[in-house]
Amino acid sequence: MLYLSGNHRLEDIQELIKQCAANDRLGQEKLYRKFYPALFLLCRKFFPEQADALEVLNDGMLKVFRNIGQYRDDKGLFFNWVYTVVRNTALDRLKNVKWNNYVDVEEINVPATDNPLAALELADIYKLLDVLPAATRVICILFYLEGFAINEICARLQLSAGTVKWHLSETRSRLRPVLLKYYSKNQGYSG
Repeated sequence: MLYLSGNHRLEDIQELIKQCAANDRLGQEKLYRKFYPALFLLCRKFFPEQADALEVLNDGMLKVFRNIGQYRDDKGLFFNWVYTVVRNTALDRLKNVKWNNYVDVEEINVPATDNPLAALELADIYKLLDVLPAATRVICILFYLEGFAINEICARLQLSAGTVKWHLSETRSRLRPVLLKYYSKNQGYSG
């Protein structure tokens, strides 16, 4: 998960929260612009098309503005709350994806500690993710980048464990040739 960087001073955030709670459009715009880069990247992970990512980000921020009174600073950083709201908006949208085209195989074993994306730079990860079909990409992101457990993915996307495991297996098989090409001497990836 991304965290609030040092250039987002706490006083500025508190003032923007107050403005947004008062439905101040300028305050909402400032908050949107302040968090846009990180939140757009989050949405882009799930939606390869820029227009789709932007639409989900806007829907998520609308939820933030409507529910800003529910944020409690004693529960964590404001950015983390906003990030979660936007991520959940993206996941809700993904529930409409056609998942039934995939095999439901319970016996596929996916090692939780073997992350094929762990040694890569963030920019390279986004390029690699573009080779995955949309449904597989979403599950790959949730498992390897967002840290969701298989049972959490099942619950959020209303899928069986076998379907989620199949997508994770598909991730590894589709990324293996790309990763082998990426690492000239097979360094850092055991496939």
